[in-house]
Amino acid sequence: MEIVRSHRQIAAEAAAGVGCGGGAGGLPTYRVAPQLEVRLEEFELFAIDRLRVLKGIADGLSRGKRPEEMEKLVKELWKAHMRHQDPTETLNKDMLMLR
Repeated sequence: MEIVRSHRQIAAEAAAGVGCGGGAGGLPTYRVAPQLEVRLEEFELFAIDRLRVLKGIADGLSRGKRPEEMEKLVKELWKAHMRHQDPTETLNKDMLMLR
């Protein structure tokens, strides 16, 4: 007995990136892993900081900020959430989050 899927389902999966090597649920994955060790807790904190930046950007866009205002907002958000007292820590966040 052969299981046959509809073409509609196959097209939907292709559009979502399922089965295309794009990672779980079509999420992008690293082609090459960063050459640093990060504890899961640190990675989660980095991700939360990045989400704070992205949320602030989304809020600014939804409020209709002009491009100059958005540029200033992004710099402020980045400084507030992605910077660290230790410069190497900031570099680690950048390397992990911007791949």
